[in-house]
Amino acid sequence: MSDIFGIAKSGLQAYKEGLATTGQNIANVGNESYARREAPVSEVTSGKDVLQVSNTAGFGVRVDGITRAFDQFIDSQLQSAASNFSFSTSQAMVLNQLETVVRPVEGSVSQKIQELFSSLNSVAQDPSDLASRHVAADASKGLVNSIKTVANGINDLRNFVSQDIENNIAEANDILGQLAVIQKQLLGISSNSRGPNELLDKRDALLNDLSELIDLTVDYKSNGNLEVNAGTFGQGQSLLTGVQVSKLEVQKVDGTSKIFMRTGNGDGLSKIQVQAGKIAGNMASDLTLVETKSALDQLSRKLVNEFNEAQTFGVDLNGEIGGKFFSLDGIKVEKQGAMQSSSQINLSGQTEKFLGQKLEIEFVAAEETWTLKNNLGAELGKFKDFLDYEGLQINVSGAGAIGDSFEINFTEGLSENLNFQLENGRQIAASAFYLVERDPLNKSSAQISISRFDAPDPGVALTLNSMFNTNRNSANPVDFLNNGPLGVFDDVDELNSLTSIKTQSKLQFSENIASLDSLDQLVIKLNNVDRIFKLGSLASSIDNYQVLADYLNTGVIRSDDADKLSFTDLGLFAGGNISTLSVTSASLPNYSSYPTMQSGTFGTSTGILIPAQTGNADIQIFTREGVQLAGRPLSQAEITSYVSFENGFYRDAEYRADYLTNVKSDKYIGASVVRKTTEGNHSASISSLGVASSVNSNLSVAAMASFPVSRSIMSAPLTITNDVGASYTFQPKAGMMAGNIAETIEKEISKLGLGASASNKLEIFNIADGTLKFDLLGDNSSAVSIISTVSGGETASLVSQINSSSDVTGISAYKSGKGAIILQKADGNDIIIKNVVTANASTLSTRQIDEFGEVVKTSAQGIPVTVSTGNYIVSGGQIKITGPSELKVACGANNLTSQKSEFLSSFIDKTFDMQNGKIDFSFDVLADVDGNAHDQTGLIGVAASSSYSFVLSSDNQNQNNSVSVKPNTPNELTSGAVAGALVSELRKASPQSNFVGNAFNFQNGFPADQSTIEFQLGEQKYFAVLNNQLAYTVDGSNVVIDGKKFSQAEALKQIVSASSFTISGPEKDRLTVGFEESGAGFRLFAAAKDGVVSGHGVRLSDSNTPAQKSIFHLDHNASGDTKTRIVGSEFDLTQATKANFAQVVVGNTTINLSFNPATNPKLTQSANVAGVTISLESTGTNKGRVVVTVDQSTADLDVALKATDNSSTFGILTSSSQLTLENEGFSVTNHDNKRVSTTAKVESLANEVFSINDLSGEDLIVVAAGTGKISLLGDVTSKVNELNPRELMAKVSADNAKQIEIFDMNSGDLLGSRKITETNDFLFRDFKWELNGSAANSDIFNVRTTTERLDDASNLVQLMKLSELSPDTGKGGYSQQYNDLVIDVGFNVRSSEQGLENAKVLYDVAADRKSSFSGVDLDTEAARLLEQQQAYQALAKVLSTAKEMVDTLLRSM
Repeated sequence: MSDIFGIAKSGLQAYKEGLATTGQNIANVGNESYARREAPVSEVTSGKDVLQVSNTAGFGVRVDGITRAFDQFIDSQLQSAASNFSFSTSQAMVLNQLETVVRPVEGSVSQKIQELFSSLNSVAQDPSDLASRHVAADASKGLVNSIKTVANGINDLRNFVSQDIENNIAEANDILGQLAVIQKQLLGISSNSRGPNELLDKRDALLNDLSELIDLTVDYKSNGNLEVNAGTFGQGQSLLTGVQVSKLEVQKVDGTSKIFMRTGNGDGLSKIQVQAGKIAGNMASDLTLVETKSALDQLSRKLVNEFNEAQTFGVDLNGEIGGKFFSLDGIKVEKQGAMQSSSQINLSGQTEKFLGQKLEIEFVAAEETWTLKNNLGAELGKFKDFLDYEGLQINVSGAGAIGDSFEINFTEGLSENLNFQLENGRQIAASAFYLVERDPLNKSSAQISISRFDAPDPGVALTLNSMFNTNRNSANPVDFLNNGPLGVFDDVDELNSLTSIKTQSKLQFSENIASLDSLDQLVIKLNNVDRIFKLGSLASSIDNYQVLADYLNTGVIRSDDADKLSFTDLGLFAGGNISTLSVTSASLPNYSSYPTMQSGTFGTSTGILIPAQTGNADIQIFTREGVQLAGRPLSQAEITSYVSFENGFYRDAEYRADYLTNVKSDKYIGASVVRKTTEGNHSASISSLGVASSVNSNLSVAAMASFPVSRSIMSAPLTITNDVGASYTFQPKAGMMAGNIAETIEKEISKLGLGASASNKLEIFNIADGTLKFDLLGDNSSAVSIISTVSGGETASLVSQINSSSDVTGISAYKSGKGAIILQKADGNDIIIKNVVTANASTLSTRQIDEFGEVVKTSAQGIPVTVSTGNYIVSGGQIKITGPSELKVACGANNLTSQKSEFLSSFIDKTFDMQNGKIDFSFDVLADVDGNAHDQTGLIGVAASSSYSFVLSSDNQNQNNSVSVKPNTPNELTSGAVAGALVSELRKASPQSNFVGNAFNFQNGFPADQSTIEFQLGEQKYFAVLNNQLAYTVDGSNVVIDGKKFSQAEALKQIVSASSFTISGPEKDRLTVGFEESGAGFRLFAAAKDGVVSGHGVRLSDSNTPAQKSIFHLDHNASGDTKTRIVGSEFDLTQATKANFAQVVVGNTTINLSFNPATNPKLTQSANVAGVTISLESTGTNKGRVVVTVDQSTADLDVALKATDNSSTFGILTSSSQLTLENEGFSVTNHDNKRVSTTAKVESLANEVFSINDLSGEDLIVVAAGTGKISLLGDVTSKVNELNPRELMAKVSADNAKQIEIFDMNSGDLLGSRKITETNDFLFRDFKWELNGSAANSDIFNVRTTTERLDDASNLVQLMKLSELSPDTGKGGYSQQYNDLVIDVGFNVRSSEQGLENAKVLYDVAADRKSSFSGVDLDTEAARLLEQQQAYQALAKVLSTAKEMVDTLLRSM
């Protein structure tokens, strides 16, 4: 009976749990997270739970556990659908808001664009109408506000999305954390066979929540364990594994949100890709926002750039070039750190240069200062509350706190920063700055219009500007590795002294500095001579070789020989560091000013010799159009190699050598172009006969009876060839003169990079006093009769009469010494003088003068030529052909090769000033190139290397006055210092002269303050004014000065000491004037500084009165102690007899001096002149010098000691000229109608120097065509023109109507050429030139610039064209572009809405499936409840029946 009880009991227990489970289901019917429970039962097959075992009866029933209705596949489908639905929901919500922003109900951007162009059209109807202009300005502001509203709306949406993503990430991390806690609970009880269903419900609910945020895959493990991955199964990254959870993070990358995962152990970040879920939806919508904002920014930039381009192309109503119409510049400041602090910053000043940059300002609490840093963290400045950094003013207010910082972003191109820049409608640039005019003589009716076109920069040439914006010297040049194109200077206004430099030889030693002692020595071999420099006791002070270098450079250590030479004397310069000593030599290949450095040793080390490079950099300068400005002409191969787009030239560039600089200073498009070399340019001089001027200069003098009836011409064609073989042949024509020929060939040989000029200067001298008559012809066909009287050699009247007819003859006249004039024909054509009649049947002399004021020497006849009464003179001009390199001239059998001219485009400027009768010299000195200098390390040095030599012809044909100076220090390396040093050396080689007066004492009287006396030196006069303001009184035999008594002798000393002279004259400090002691008194003295080249003595001027002389105690026309001394240099008294070894010239009297060592006196003179004493003064054993003493009894005080051809060994060297220092150079004035010749030479570290000024923003390309190392110095100044004011002339080729050349209108210089395209246009200088019609050959179109057409609307017409998109330029079409933006947004909105609809359907299906499978159905549960109730009741009946049976059984027992 017990089995019945057991079965009933187990049944009751099972169905009790079933009823409880069903009740639980019914109770959770509204709980979406609840999974339906079931209590499945099974038969008990074991007897352990019953009282008795029966072979035929069962053991009852049991509940196998409470199970959840769960299907992994269904849940995974629901999670995926939830992710997609959430994605679409979040995306659609944002995009719907975006559509509202870009397409508002009123005032859309498209509408505002149309309103703006409509208002501009009204301005175009009447540009002077202020009302319409102001309406247009308001419309512009309306457009700006509309665009900014859209931009800010998009930014607000992006901020919302960004914040929502951050919130979603936080929520996801929170869910992951809860899941990890549940996993721990599940795994902690995993040994129990019954699962914690409520935890599983919560876990599945959290997974569903997580799937709404991010797409995920779930791998369900045994024992309730699972792995959650972000993304597609097998490709995602693990967010949760067991109890190990990873964290999600969001970061901004390039302005957009990116999702990263950080593992549980915190090891780094890994980027994850999410494709669904709310986070992905937000990110997808943000991408659309970014694209939309980018499109709006692009539209804004296009609008700004194109409007500004058109606006700045015109002129406003104020007559000003249009300013910016719109701008997009902005500054964004973000404060970091302690936000509660009161610190704030204000920015002002220049911000344009910082656009696109980021700066940071940090508070340094320890110092209570702020630090400005760039985006790399480099410190730019430190300040308390104000800083001006490169024009940016930063003001900080309030108190800073620890951690305070400000991040400053200078943005550009963002639509939210759009601003209207004009102050009012007057500033709308309606009229055009450029006006194109067709020439009225044009054959065609074609018109040209121009518009701005931003052409791309040519090629990839290196921009050089930044390399040449700092001061450099020859030790710190810009070095280039290779020859060829070096790069381009952009927007050049001034290019100052672009210099290519040579390299010097160097010795480097690496002796261990720690081992130096007093016995160590430096040995340098120079020209096979060892120069030894001993360290001695200084060795102990040398802890760095820079110290030793200083000792050597300053002369502290000198050569250990009799010469005791310093490094400076030897042209050496040292540098050093802790381990190395470097010695540089100024000696250069092919230059001998300094000895050549060959080798060296220092201590135990042998120096490493780095030889100087011998090549030449050969710099070439071009415009981008291929116009060569400097260098030498290029060969065809070089043109092909260099002139290309890749090297920075325009694609249509054509090589032109027409403007190659051939003189020291030239012009191109109004800019001054200068190219200089040490040796000068090449030149060849010919006459109009086609032969060298030195052979026949075309000067003829003869009797009138033989006057030529026709002009001689060249015997054959003249061919001129440059150094690359290009040539031009000139066909001579009858009657052509030198000027005509030069003008003709100049037009052609300029294409070869050569130049031609003509010069004709004729000097007539030795004109006797009296009346001179002749007929003068130049440009005139009828002779001009000249009749003038010359008196005392004064030719002013003659010059004046000739010049009164200059407008007829083309001939100008200038005074040229005593009894001399110079005639000049400026164009180089003939000067003809006929029917000469001299005074009293005298003769005169004539000679041709070159452009430098020197005699044109020709072998055709003796020079000068004597002219008599009845003669004619025909002077043909000289043609000079010049070029930067060798050229050849051929005319029949006559061949001439050019020679370098040291005065042509060189470092020496020589100018003939005919007006003032002098030749001026000046010298270019490059202190940054030729001075001693170290590189930035102090190791490598450059030795001062320049030398300046000057040769002045002398009165001794066998000896010139040759001098040389080697400037070294900064004070010496100036033009004035070099000129002064050369003049000083020239004078020192010449006779010395001084003047003394009579001795006087106090009783004789001291000259009063402001007393004057005048001296004369040659033809120059110097006026001396005495300054004597010392007050004194005579007290008996004493003198009282400042209250103190002196004897008369002592008082005179005091007065002399306090006095001085102010001297005025042609040259400052030429004379020294003062008082010197003489016996018991004093006397006046005057001395010429250094010496007198002409050999003249310092004397009193004839302008002084007897009273003036008396004041200074000087003799007047009487013999006494007032004397002039002229002293020659020392010479050997043992040399052989020599007659006429010198002369003393007294007025018109010449005294010849002879020397005989065997006679007494050794010096004899050919004549005696009263008051003039000539003696031989002993200066030592067998040494002496010539002394000329002149007193005031001499009838003519104009006395000079003059050299002859025999003077070389007698210490007398003179030149018939006078030197005068002036400004930064000196001048040479010829004396006594003698014409001296000069040569000069400059040695420098510089190869060549190029400068250009006032180029007004053109680009220049630099090419190195030589073989040497390329090292350059110089600096560049840029000028950027918003509108280039250069006026242009476009001329159609005479041969090709499709070829057009563009010239600078003011100068007429060629800028470039273009071919007219098939579309009848071309591009030039950032302009598009469009022709309306077909141009004819030689048509001319002028482009003029003006700001005066204020009521013109031509520029506004161009602006209004932007209302429609141009298919050619891509400009304009803003409305359409914005409409495209709106359409794109609308498409994205519709697409997202469609996606949302689809995702919702899929989600609903998945949710229904989940609900069907796991949800609670009340009908099902009610039926189950009824079934379970009935079973329970039946089992209770079984139990009751069994009890009754037991009771019956017991009762029966």
